[in-house]
Amino acid sequence: MPGLRRNLGLLGLVAISLAVMGPSMSVSLNPQAISEQVGAVTPLIFVLAAIPLAIMVYSFVVLTRRRGSAGSLFGLVGVEIGPRTGTVAGLWLITAYVTFASLTAVSFGIFITSLIGALGGPTLPSFVSLIIALVIVPVTSFLAGRTIKTLGHILLILEGLTMVAILVVCGITLSKLINGGGPQGQTVDWSAFKFEGVAVGPIALALTFALLSSAGFEGAAAAAEETDNPKRSIPRALIIVTVLSSSFYILVTTVAVWAFGTAPNQLEKFSASGSLPGDIANVYVADGMGDLITLGGAVSSFACLVGAQIAGGRILFAFGRDSVLPSRFGELSVQGTPVRGSYTVGAAAFVLVIFAAITTAFDSFSAFEMVSDMAGVLIAAAYCTACAAAIKVLWSGSRRWLAAIPMVGIGILVAIIVLQVFPLPSGWELIAPTVAIVALIVGAVVGRKRGDRAQEALSH
Repeated sequence: MPGLRRNLGLLGLVAISLAVMGPSMSVSLNPQAISEQVGAVTPLIFVLAAIPLAIMVYSFVVLTRRRGSAGSLFGLVGVEIGPRTGTVAGLWLITAYVTFASLTAVSFGIFITSLIGALGGPTLPSFVSLIIALVIVPVTSFLAGRTIKTLGHILLILEGLTMVAILVVCGITLSKLINGGGPQGQTVDWSAFKFEGVAVGPIALALTFALLSSAGFEGAAAAAEETDNPKRSIPRALIIVTVLSSSFYILVTTVAVWAFGTAPNQLEKFSASGSLPGDIANVYVADGMGDLITLGGAVSSFACLVGAQIAGGRILFAFGRDSVLPSRFGELSVQGTPVRGSYTVGAAAFVLVIFAAITTAFDSFSAFEMVSDMAGVLIAAAYCTACAAAIKVLWSGSRRWLAAIPMVGIGILVAIIVLQVFPLPSGWELIAPTVAIVALIVGAVVGRKRGDRAQEALSH
């Protein structure tokens, strides 16, 4: 069976991880949820989140230095712990990527309808965002099946330009805050960044949101078999992406808090913002500049949607090649890409968008929230398997004490899962944790049953 072509460099790997993560989209939508918990100290939450995030990245670096696999955690965990556990890890990760694709499709629809309204068009009902999401999924599925080198360059341009635009807005805003202040007397105020009066519970929940903003950093690991020197390039890409995105989140949220202001009524506006960079651009740069940033958010969502299908398609390819799934999933297109896998991820995301729309009465923001909650549980569980495999590797080495690092990581991830599930919500909000837990159970059962089929492939 023909293999994947090695034509991807470091920049392409960085592009894929950035696309799966979608930092421009995340920084537009996620800090508001953090602000609702901790107020003005939102930037400090991203600073604190860098510590547990570094633990997760370290676990992946340990594994990717030893092996590269198109199956990402399927191969990385399977080699170290066993094919059954590796198959479970791969199934959990693929379900997480399906949720990533779904929520970014919905966010794309939300950004587009917001942009239409901002440009003078009609105020569209919420369900229109969901229709746009369903339309864009097949388009991105088609693109995800193209040559990965070309896609890597496209994704880097799409996400990179949006991040640069946001940073330019932040630079202009910071200059105005320093030199003249905001329209309501806002200014650079370091004294606001204190945890005084903030309880431990809200801080822990806010940390969960911050960590999930970086979920997807490992996307490049799925392209290992298309990468020149993957044992060197992939660990470097993961570190670069993590440092870049964490710095981006800290800088943008810091400027955003100062730009909105730290008074209670100003922080309420911060939490209610539909796009932090967009609102800042309209006030501090120029009317209409926020529309460009909103367009950038849509572009980021588009890139993230493509990236999730690229990464997920490679995992399904590895499953098909290694006999976990039917062999047709292990076949490549004439362009040498696992088209069937990418299409399958897209089809599953399409169905999940429909499910989320129906269960939330076709409210796009509720649908986004529901799928995001699913993604948080699924990706945290998948990361637990990476930490477990890293523990085994480090424990067998000469410096066993390093195994304590991923052990701490598992504790943090379990806490994230608990905070995502409990206390149990009511109504449609109960659906997200229920579906996620069911998906984990099904993945564990199927993985344990089908994993032995991959024994020979993972032993090579």
